[in-house]
Amino acid sequence: MHSTSSTVLLISLLFLDMAVLPYAQFVGARAYLLQQKMECKGGKVYDIDNVQDIEQCKEACRQFDCDAVNLFQVGEFAFKCEILSYVTNLQPANGAACYYAQDALGGGYNNGGFGNGGFGYPGFGKRK
Repeated sequence: MHSTSSTVLLISLLFLDMAVLPYAQFVGARAYLLQQKMECKGGKVYDIDNVQDIEQCKEACRQFDCDAVNLFQVGEFAFKCEILSYVTNLQPANGAACYYAQDALGGGYNNGGFGNGGFGYPGFGKRK
């Protein structure tokens, strides 16, 4: 059974304009930074439908050594997450949020309205 706090977090993700999501999440020692109303694009390696607990997404990220996690609202109270092995760019998306690993992007995301969000060329996001 899922925890109440995880359910509240998932609901607040989209119904409260994601204002209560922490700017950063940690999976092990890696920091993942939040991009609200954005979807990370890249190499999808795993999907989790009917997410009941945000820890499901974090554990899958840990297992796949992911560079990003997309969170989507797919129904009134239904959520999905996608696990990405690398990130190529971000795209605006209502009902979505992306956490990307800061170390996967050469020190962080600095869009500034230019180019493809500072991600360089496709495949740049993969750590070496």
